[in-house]
Amino acid sequence: MKIALVTGAYKGLGLEWCKQLSNIGYTVILTARDIEKAKEAALIMDPTLTKVIPKALEVTDEHQIRELVDWVNLTFGKLDVLINNAGINSGTRAKGDKELAQKNLSLEILDATEVLNMFHINAIAPVLVAKYFKGVLAKAEIPKIINIGSWLGSISIKTTGGNYSYAVSKSALNMMTRALAFDLVKENIITVVVNPGWVQTDMGGGKAALTTEQSVKGLLENVLHKITLQDNGKFLQWDGSEHTW
Repeated sequence: MKIALVTGAYKGLGLEWCKQLSNIGYTVILTARDIEKAKEAALIMDPTLTKVIPKALEVTDEHQIRELVDWVNLTFGKLDVLINNAGINSGTRAKGDKELAQKNLSLEILDATEVLNMFHINAIAPVLVAKYFKGVLAKAEIPKIINIGSWLGSISIKTTGGNYSYAVSKSALNMMTRALAFDLVKENIITVVVNPGWVQTDMGGGKAALTTEQSVKGLLENVLHKITLQDNGKFLQWDGSEHTW
């Protein structure tokens, strides 16, 4: 039995990861900050809550992360796959507050606290989750960590100003993943960061090119199922090709 844990999973891309992983035989731990939302999402897929198990997880709360690690270790004794999906952008952060959104986007009113908040959730939290889960991941046969990044984190292809908080946080995630990969290779843990594409979610909007189903299907087939230790530390596209740093 293979075990997967997905952060930020009660909707959007995270929820689709849970659906598709459970469909191919994984027992999936579906996590969200709000346990009730996690339960609602899990029940839709698995009324018995045995194949898709809801758990509360605030990814910036190290105490809560450690508690979940202990539960996974006691319950399953290993973790095969960690999908660090939880994240925010200026739109989801602001929730309709245009001024707050601009504090992340615009140089004129750029706010340091907003930038640091985005940085904490998008760049630091995935590495902290991996830090605490590395022991239980190391007990799996071929453990894998997939950090969900963005093409907006690519420094070399940015040709416009603005969008400071999100772009900076995702660029930082790339470097954090790179460093993490070299640390965890000693435990035979494969670690990559991926661009899921422009996806129809709250972040991507309704005009995005890919559905969540298409994005995750591509990531499963071209990344999760194919990566080896030779791919450790890479920045990959949803179709499995390498992304420009």
